[in-house]
Amino acid sequence: MTVGSVGRRWFVRMALVMAVVASTMVVGFQIARPRVETFAVSRLQAAASRRGWTATIGGARLTPRLTLDLRDIELRNGSGWRIETREASVHPRLSWRGLMGRMALVRLLETSVSLPLGLRVDVRPASWLIDLSKNQLRVELAGGTPAVAVNVITGPETRIDARFVAAPMADLVQVSRDGCPVARLGTIDGSGGFLRSGAGPMHVRLEGRTRGLELASLSAEGPGCPANAFGSPADIEAELRATLDPAAGQASVSHLMVRTRGIEASAQAALTGGTADPRVTFSLEVPRMDLAEVLATAGLDLPARDLGVAALSWRMEGRLLDPESLAVSQRLHFSPPAKPVPAILRLKGDFVQRVETPQGDAKQILVSPNSPDFVPLADVPPLFLKALLLAEDTDFYGHQGIDLRELPLALATNYVRGTSLRGASTIPQQLAKNLFLTRRKTVSRKVEEAALALLLDSTLGKSRELEIYLNVIEWGAGTYGLRPAARHYFGREPSQLSPRQMAFLAVLIPGPVKYQRSLTSGVPTPFFDAMITTLLGKLRAVGALSEQEYQAALAAPLDLRQSS
Repeated sequence: MTVGSVGRRWFVRMALVMAVVASTMVVGFQIARPRVETFAVSRLQAAASRRGWTATIGGARLTPRLTLDLRDIELRNGSGWRIETREASVHPRLSWRGLMGRMALVRLLETSVSLPLGLRVDVRPASWLIDLSKNQLRVELAGGTPAVAVNVITGPETRIDARFVAAPMADLVQVSRDGCPVARLGTIDGSGGFLRSGAGPMHVRLEGRTRGLELASLSAEGPGCPANAFGSPADIEAELRATLDPAAGQASVSHLMVRTRGIEASAQAALTGGTADPRVTFSLEVPRMDLAEVLATAGLDLPARDLGVAALSWRMEGRLLDPESLAVSQRLHFSPPAKPVPAILRLKGDFVQRVETPQGDAKQILVSPNSPDFVPLADVPPLFLKALLLAEDTDFYGHQGIDLRELPLALATNYVRGTSLRGASTIPQQLAKNLFLTRRKTVSRKVEEAALALLLDSTLGKSRELEIYLNVIEWGAGTYGLRPAARHYFGREPSQLSPRQMAFLAVLIPGPVKYQRSLTSGVPTPFFDAMITTLLGKLRAVGALSEQEYQAALAAPLDLRQSS
């Protein structure tokens, strides 16, 4: 037998052995695969459950390369969070610690995170390197230097550290609210940390800088998204130091700083007493705020390139469940623009205000003595003006257009009562909304409203603001202006109104459409009538009504003509 023939026989035998081994492995793989897939899904669901999440996995497939492909993954928790991934591919990586369950390359496809308040974060397809040990988890964005890295250590001490190095967040995630984009995040450099020992306080640290951030106007209420909603790209620096101690019912922010184009702000806060009797202390310092640059960054239209500069110092302290205990102080200084804004300057003379009624009809209001519906401020009864200011803006003559002292009191009052009866907008803010803004209640509108209120107050003065306000605001039933309202509800001129009728019209202002339901029978409901009585009591308390006039107003008939 020749050497060549022996070699051939050995080769054939080895080939047969390898074929048998391969066939056995394939058969074994096919037999074991369903069990491995089921085991992997159950392990993932159990891991999620231990952390307070419910996991649903539509399917799992183990490939011959030991890659686990998962599809239709959904994670939910009791706080309204939902994480969805259409497809995830988990590829174990060899390491000195072993193969399975230690290190893996995970590729996520079409991932979204749904948050409360309609917020949603969509993560574009990306690969992540996950290194998991007994008490440590490290996640890095795959592909060279980790632009995003998160390290989690659990045990007696829980620590989370995150690091961003020129992280291309604009290419990685998209943030939206109710389907409308909220921001384009640009690139981020920074770090953050979380530390907690046992059940002790939680310490949070964040610091970073984002470049090229674009903010949307947040006009996401109602159908559709606003066009050209993004503001000018901006660089933003932020720092945060906070401590939370749920067991003791305490939380504090020792340092919060935000700096971007046109504004720099810092704040401190402390909360004690838990949910039973929360007591809050909060202070805010804004040394300089360029209104034009802030509005441009927020993606809002600019009526002019120079809108003035504001500085604000604000402090609040008190018990949240006792609104009357809240002590609020405010120092606001506003430097008007060098040249008045043309859109506001025109309001000093006669003008036509175009409005859209709740029914969608267009209506024109001529704000001019030439209009039969116009009422000059000099012809408005002083008692009605007093009632209006008590109901809508008690410090109208003391502020410069906005009054943040009323905001916490209004929020706390509404929270305690479980209603939204009390507002915090000043008359200049309401006037800005009526003259320039839409009905949409959005974050961007409140920012724009405050800026316009400062400009209205500094340009027009108090008397002209009141005169315009009384001639353009809505009183329900497609009625705009004080004179048409007095005629519609009582068949009288403003000068002929009784104290009770004046209080009725003042109370109607915050909800002229909503409150129509309280008037359908032709007689105000007890709820609405109680608000009238409360306002009459305030007029008595400040001496605008004598005791005899007050008692007569309580007993007087309202003589309401409106019945639908």
